Amino acid sequence: MAPTGFLQAPRTGITIPTVMQLEKSGMIPRGSETILLVEPDPETRKLAAFMLCKQGYEVLEARNGGEAFQVFQERGSSVDLLLTEALMSEVNGHELARLLGVKQPRLRVVFISDSNYAHLTQRVARRKKLVFLERPFTMRLLANKVRQALDGTSNRVAHAAAQASYG
Repeated sequence: MAPTGFLQAPRTGITIPTVMQLEKSGMIPRGSETILLVEPDPETRKLAAFMLCKQGYEVLEARNGGEAFQVFQERGSSVDLLLTEALMSEVNGHELARLLGVKQPRLRVVFISDSNYAHLTQRVARRKKLVFLERPFTMRLLANKVRQALDGTSNRVAHAAAQASYG
């Protein structure tokens, strides 16, 4: 059950504040950049896209690495941030970041992972100074991590992900 003033998405467990709660706090960072969101779970993807759009971002959605490549081919030069699931079939998030980073070296990256794999992803993220977001997350945490990556306060460009491994 979500606390008063918040909504909780079924199945994902992601908690988001209501508009009234957001207006009270006034502390969630906003932006106007373009984000490529790669998330296999449709519910999580739609909810994250909704949260980011509410903060002013343009969000391009993809279900997997293949779709992300297609979207990037069409809009790559306008994509400022890759927000991707770290562990996916086909192409994992680290490999996707590396491949897209070759095409656009200024691309920033935030990796998403659930708590079952958080220790692995966090270790890689800390070592390579990449930004990591653990599920479940709130709108505030998502917005803060995105802003942190875009502002470069703790994020290297995407090609740093090429050096990342789970070893």
